[in-house]
Amino acid sequence: GSLLRPHLLKDKAAVKEAWGLCVSLQAEKEGLDDRKDPFSSLFPGEDDDQRHGSQSPSVAAQQGGYEIPARLRTLHNLVIQYASQGRYEVAVPLCKQALEDLEKSSGHSHPDVATMLNILALVYRDQNKYKEATDLLNDALDIREQTLGGEHPAVAATLNNLAVLYGKRGKYTEAEPLCKRALEIREKVLGTNHPDVAKQLNNLALLCQNQGKFEEVEQYYQRALHIYQTRLGPDDPNVAKTKNNLANAYLKQGKYQQAEELYKEILSSHDLELATRRGGKGLACLPACLPLS
Repeated sequence: GSLLRPHLLKDKAAVKEAWGLCVSLQAEKEGLDDRKDPFSSLFPGEDDDQRHGSQSPSVAAQQGGYEIPARLRTLHNLVIQYASQGRYEVAVPLCKQALEDLEKSSGHSHPDVATMLNILALVYRDQNKYKEATDLLNDALDIREQTLGGEHPAVAATLNNLAVLYGKRGKYTEAEPLCKRALEIREKVLGTNHPDVAKQLNNLALLCQNQGKFEEVEQYYQRALHIYQTRLGPDDPNVAKTKNNLANAYLKQGKYQQAEELYKEILSSHDLELATRRGGKGLACLPACLPLS
């Protein structure tokens, strides 16, 4: 459609491939389920490793209840495809052209424009272009607040993305209030015991930890852990990850006994899982401190 004009891109081979993929995805569009906004990214670990190896930023996605508009889904899939391959010379022009077309057809202050700004911002973040990404996200936040209201899940998603950016730049005091507001929105929209609330609590705990606010850190991790255990069960991977995060916080404070107890729980859980998989034979020796993010 009008959102994809590959003749405007410089890399002809890449453009041809992009257009072919677009046609294929467009043909399948009617069979796609509604997608949640995959760019509500988290702090999955100390360094907010949004890629998790070679995967795209969307892998660490937080589902905040906001759906990608139907007319942007194909383009969104393309951008993820090329960003995950590091082919930003294709992903960025696709986003920019889509923004230009959307603004011409719908005006700048439209929710779909905010979605494209959010997508482009995360592509820039993936390239460590934090200043450009921050400017785009602030623009997207203004649009979403004006058009969707201050308590919409899409607003929480943008607030969270801004908090991640500020956190990556070491601006923890600026990031914390954004993360707290995102938490408040998610609690109101999803309920106080929703797993996505636990994810936001993990983000907030990390921001507080980087400021040395360990009393708050413990409270946030403990609450997140309780949500995961009660809503997803004791064997859910998020339980072990949150225990690991809390144990690391204990270590930073010299609370070695509390940390040891959590690490033993994590090891016991992994041993049980291995025993189940292998029928109790050949259990692997696990490290004392698991590298969970």
